[in-house]
Amino acid sequence: MKMRNVVEAVLFSSTDALTIESIAKIASINVEDAAKALDELIKDYSSRDTAIEIVKIGTKYLMRVKVEYYPYVERFFEKDLDKGSLRTLAVIAYKQPIMLSKLAKIRGNKCYEHVKKLKERGLIKVEKKGRSSVLTTTKEFSIYFGLNSDNPNEIKEFLKRYAKRDAKLEEYLK
Repeated sequence: MKMRNVVEAVLFSSTDALTIESIAKIASINVEDAAKALDELIKDYSSRDTAIEIVKIGTKYLMRVKVEYYPYVERFFEKDLDKGSLRTLAVIAYKQPIMLSKLAKIRGNKCYEHVKKLKERGLIKVEKKGRSSVLTTTKEFSIYFGLNSDNPNEIKEFLKRYAKRDAKLEEYLK
C-alpha cells in the first residue's frame, strides 16, 4: 500500500484533527514519512477543484469540507450544541474579547448556562477580570467549525457570512 493513501484514509476517517505523530502511529509509519505524505496530499488537494481540503490548525491536521460548501452538508453534522448555545457562542466569537456581564445584557441570564457548557467543550476561554470574566474563543472553536485560523478577524468574517441565514443571530451580532 502507498503511505500517502494510508495517511489519506486516516485523515478521512477521523472526526478530530490529528497531530503528525498520531497519524504516523495510526498508519504504522515514521513521522518523517507521514510529514512527506501529508505535504503531498495538501498540495494535491489544493491543486484540484474539489470541495474537500486538508488544513493544518495549530499542530494538527484535518480533512474537511471547504467552508463555502457547508450550507449543503451542515444537516449531516452532529448537533451537540443547542441553538441558544450556538447563538451565545456566535456573540462571543464576534465580539471577542467580551465581558460576561456584557454578554448577559445581550443574551440574557440563560447565557451563564451556555457559557458553562461552551467552556466544558473547550470552545471558549473564560478569564477572571475583576468581578466579571472575559470570554474569547479557543483553537478548539476553529477546529469545531472547520476554520483555517483562530484569528478573531477571520472568525468575524465567517460569522458575518453565516449569520445571513439566521435573522435572530444577525440581530445579536449588530
